[in-house]
Amino acid sequence: MPQNPQAAAENYPISPTELLSVLDLTMTYHTTEGYRDRQRLPLCIWGQPGVGKTEIVQTYARSRNIPLVVIHPAQFEEMGDLLGMPFREGHQTHWAPPAWVPTVAGPGILLLDDLNRADARILNGLLALLQDGRLASWELPDQWVIVATANPQMMHMSVTHMDEAITGRMQHVHLQFDRQSWFSWARDQHFDITGLSFLARYPELLGTEVSPREAAQFLQVFQLIPKDQKAQIQLIANSMLPPPYADRFNTWINLDQFAWLNVAEFLEVDDAASRLSQLDQQLDREQRLRLKLEFLQELIDYLAKHPRLQPKAIQNLVTLLSDPQIDGNMVLVFLHYQDASSPLHQAVIEHPLLRSKIL
Repeated sequence: MPQNPQAAAENYPISPTELLSVLDLTMTYHTTEGYRDRQRLPLCIWGQPGVGKTEIVQTYARSRNIPLVVIHPAQFEEMGDLLGMPFREGHQTHWAPPAWVPTVAGPGILLLDDLNRADARILNGLLALLQDGRLASWELPDQWVIVATANPQMMHMSVTHMDEAITGRMQHVHLQFDRQSWFSWARDQHFDITGLSFLARYPELLGTEVSPREAAQFLQVFQLIPKDQKAQIQLIANSMLPPPYADRFNTWINLDQFAWLNVAEFLEVDDAASRLSQLDQQLDREQRLRLKLEFLQELIDYLAKHPRLQPKAIQNLVTLLSDPQIDGNMVLVFLHYQDASSPLHQAVIEHPLLRSKIL
């Protein structure tokens, strides 16, 4: 095990999709035949605050229908918070474990959230749990897996150093922000397209100035406010976005919004070309390209769930793919995600401009 596993993990950052695969492997390691003969190997997920470490573990547990217990060691002040309460029975002292301790056999996940924000005494007290899945007063049931999240050990982070005795008992990965995965997730949450398109317009904002968690919180609040309540929207933007972007957002919502950014509507409109023309008139070249690329990705996600295309939808997709800013490689990437038998393929081949782009 490297002396600084956090730094080693940072050299090979993984995406949210890859983290789900790692979680699958961790569950397999601790639950398949012969698991009792294997040494425990808890998983520690490093990453910047708000990048989605906890949310991905929660999503994984829900998708696999696996029980999940989340504890926050930073809230524990003494070992009694881990061990439970002692009580006397006859001439012996026994322990009543904390209520959060799992009692039913797994598979299950015990998540130690923000592990390295705990006091050093608590971290040392967790050594036996990390190695053997047990403490002096209780033990995890069969097939329960320990997963921890941790923030980087940097000057501006209020974290506790974890020495090799602790880190050496765990597997370490570093989760990095993945823009495409986040937008795909955000679209599934049905966030307001006005807010999502703003984040698409300024790619340097999301993941740098504003964490993915902060962006999601902003969108959740924003979509609760009626669009004619400009003063309230401005108040929320000023309180949740960095100053330059708060001003830009207030300008953004006062522009004519682009109906074509709604995938379902765009596929049915009678004036797709005029919608694109409206976009071209109101944004500069770079901004237009960013939004079109985001829209192509949104279309890929949408069509994966709604593959049957009506003639109008095919016509509008051809109009979009014919846009001068969409080059041949972009068209091919888009078609790669569509079934080869889709009439869209034939429509592209039969369109002179698109045919010249890809051939």
